Amino acid sequence: MHAAGMVVRVQVQADSPLRTRHEPPECPMRPDSPAELETAEQLLRQGDAQAALRHASAVRADGTHEPGWMRLRALALAASGRAEEARALFAAYAQQRPGEADAWVNLGNACLDCTDGEGALQAFMRAGAAGAQGVPYLLGHGLALMAQGRFGDALAWLQRAQSEEPDATDVRLAHGQCLAELERYDDLAACVAAVDAAGLSFEQRTVLAWLLAHAGHEGAAQALFAELLAERPGASAPRVRLALLLERLNRVQEAEALLAVVGEVDTAMASMAALATARMARRRGEPGEAVLVLAPAADREGDPAMAAQLWFELAACHDRQQHADAAIQALARAHAHARRALRQRHPDLEQSQVLGWLRQRLHRPLPAPYPPRTGDPPDPVFLVGFPRSGTTLLEQMLGQHPALQVLDERPALERVIEAMRRAPGWRDDDLDGALARLDAGQHRALRAHYRDEVARHLPPGRRLVDKYPLYLTRAGYIQWLFPRSDWLLLLRHPCDCVLSCHFQAFGLNGGALAFDSLESTARTYAAVMGHWEEQRVLAGPRVHTLRYEDLAAAPGDALAALMAFLSLAPQPGQHAFHASVVERGQRIRTPSYAQVAEPVHVRAVGRWQRYRAHFSPGTLDLLAPFVERYGYTLD
Repeated sequence: MHAAGMVVRVQVQADSPLRTRHEPPECPMRPDSPAELETAEQLLRQGDAQAALRHASAVRADGTHEPGWMRLRALALAASGRAEEARALFAAYAQQRPGEADAWVNLGNACLDCTDGEGALQAFMRAGAAGAQGVPYLLGHGLALMAQGRFGDALAWLQRAQSEEPDATDVRLAHGQCLAELERYDDLAACVAAVDAAGLSFEQRTVLAWLLAHAGHEGAAQALFAELLAERPGASAPRVRLALLLERLNRVQEAEALLAVVGEVDTAMASMAALATARMARRRGEPGEAVLVLAPAADREGDPAMAAQLWFELAACHDRQQHADAAIQALARAHAHARRALRQRHPDLEQSQVLGWLRQRLHRPLPAPYPPRTGDPPDPVFLVGFPRSGTTLLEQMLGQHPALQVLDERPALERVIEAMRRAPGWRDDDLDGALARLDAGQHRALRAHYRDEVARHLPPGRRLVDKYPLYLTRAGYIQWLFPRSDWLLLLRHPCDCVLSCHFQAFGLNGGALAFDSLESTARTYAAVMGHWEEQRVLAGPRVHTLRYEDLAAAPGDALAALMAFLSLAPQPGQHAFHASVVERGQRIRTPSYAQVAEPVHVRAVGRWQRYRAHFSPGTLDLLAPFVERYGYTLD
């Protein structure tokens, strides 16, 4: 339930460069004029579709209607971009040869070229029934499922295609796009790392640059976008996407300069361009202008994932205008679209599964810890808190200290927990017993596994601060692995936390269900914080607690107390962290990326009061025990 990488999704577009593969015939199929057909085939294989089409059309004008010529003409039409004509011929050919698998593969690809996802899927199902095999079939079937929004189903087909042709660029781009839609960004990074931009078409390079941005390779993405714009300065797709990336990196002036010279935007990019334009307007303090751009785009957008982004942005703009009712209405639309997009990707996900990992809990105190080994690095600092409690703000301050380095929301620990749970006899409902059965050798190996996972993102050296807010639900695991760790717990008024989470597009994962209403968000808050309060007693972590409100009002005092807890002296640069956010050029992996580029302020303190009328009695009842426990009030 973490924040999405780039927030803005990759779209499956009508003119997608994730190309289908039409299969030219390997040999003539009972032609009336073998030599003529062979000539046309050779032209098509040489890439001269127009000459092949002229040749096929001339023969057909003489009355040749043999299926081999029909198929070749359809292939030539498809290669020439005449998708509708090609589809009609492929359909006629498939009806004449219903047992020929390639006939249905080519028809399915033609349907995809015509943006007919349903027709494509039906054709690929017929191809499968006819015994289709090979990458053109696997790739096309995966693309057809993607066109239907069935990204989870598509993934298996695209993985099979990549396993058969690991170096095929078109397969890797399609697989990468599917991984981006499923927000599997680590897997995406591995998928696109092997793609060489040299030799790719302009459209393919545009998609590759966007996938690189999603995968966390911002520098490579910017360089490729710059190359594309140097080649075609008037192209809107790379310009809009680069502007969105730069805005995400808090380089707002550069992003605005790019958008200022955007020419005509094609239909496929209209929503993304509207979103980019609106974000710039909001960030320069003109939310009203942003609303004028967003409202029509949100109303007409048919894709639920993209529509959700537009409505979330619209809600943020209404909030900036102090229009609470309009903001809540926009959020209702945003979350409704997000739920639909989530169902496309994870149709089997149930509400009960969203917080299912909370069942992994201690019932007794942890066993005695294993003694430290000479030469081991110091145990990490774990920075935790309910989402939107100020962890990103504190992370930026800590990251400026020369003795510390921060791992920003990378699931290194989750990889280790996955390995732990594969141990023989493991039982989630007996976490303390399962941990007690792991011996000292396994303890050492799992600690080393964690360090290896961290090293994928950070070089070893300074003491590690692992910032992952919901690790506060992993107290038992962490204290068993790292009994000498330090914990930093951020608290914020529960009502402000809940409101802020409800406003955020956390991605198309469990957060789309956990935060889809104020009341469901309050239930999530109560479940997570209740789990923490119970587990911290049994796990016994060493915790320093600070409140967001104190950090915002008096950052110097709050930071001094925190650094004393870590036995470190505060550094002057920790207070001016916002000045270095843009200079570092690294994407902040949470929705707070814009706020941390500003000096510390208290504008968000008590924000929930503007929305108090929308907090139902049931919502407030869920939060009241935590409001009291953490020293806040509902007044």
